[in-house]
Amino acid sequence: MKAILFFNPLKARKDEIQEQFFDIFHNNDIEILKIMPAGSALADNSLYQQADIFIVLGGDGTVLRVAELSAENSVPIIGINLGTLGFLTAYDSTEIEQAAKDISSNNLHYSDRYLLECYVGGKKLISLNDITIQKSQPIGTVDIEILIKGESVLNYSGDGVILSTPTGSTGYALSMGGPIIEPTLNLITINPLASHSLNIRPLVISPDNYIEIIIHHIDAGNAYVTVDGDIVHRIEAGMAVVVSSSEKKVTLAQKNDYSFFKVLNNKLGFGRRII
Repeated sequence: MKAILFFNPLKARKDEIQEQFFDIFHNNDIEILKIMPAGSALADNSLYQQADIFIVLGGDGTVLRVAELSAENSVPIIGINLGTLGFLTAYDSTEIEQAAKDISSNNLHYSDRYLLECYVGGKKLISLNDITIQKSQPIGTVDIEILIKGESVLNYSGDGVILSTPTGSTGYALSMGGPIIEPTLNLITINPLASHSLNIRPLVISPDNYIEIIIHHIDAGNAYVTVDGDIVHRIEAGMAVVVSSSEKKVTLAQKNDYSFFKVLNNKLGFGRRII
């Protein structure tokens, strides 16, 4: 088994990662081809394609930083949580020995996760979780029109909009009142942010749609586009962002007894009685 080990440089240094984890993987017949910070890239892509799996040491954000590389090279990701929530990760930091054994024996559950593509400023960006368009200032609103396949569907003033994948439905979109969607489905959720209207609600649409978001007016400052939590572009009134489903997928590896609903219950308390 060959792997590339990604880590969060804000939580650990490369020498610390090598000292703590390298021998554990080596002793389980996992060859570590490279140890590198999540979000960085190699000049030679061929090393990615030699890997059987990307091992990610960090939290959900670290997994998201590796998602595009995973999709581009068709290499699955397995996350070992060194962060807080760890919704996308498979193992906690205390389970590193078991993780190495399961990776080596391929005793894992794999699921394909659908992606979004965002076109803005001449760039194409890939999202595993969500794409947002938001105002940059705490005051005022932005006037947004959303077209689906060229048809105007939503028109409102508010703080912005979240477009999420089913994987992202348990992230930012959830905290803003969006629905929880089983992550193996291929859908797009449109979730207006603080719309100043009683008529606007979240919308779930099929993946064969393309979505155009037009910013007609901004009360103060400008607006910005985020992809999986990273600000990628600033936009002015009159500009548009186009979002569609991607043909690429990310394969996430989990424990062999993985259950999405069990994770919902354990991590978010979903479905628990409170009285």
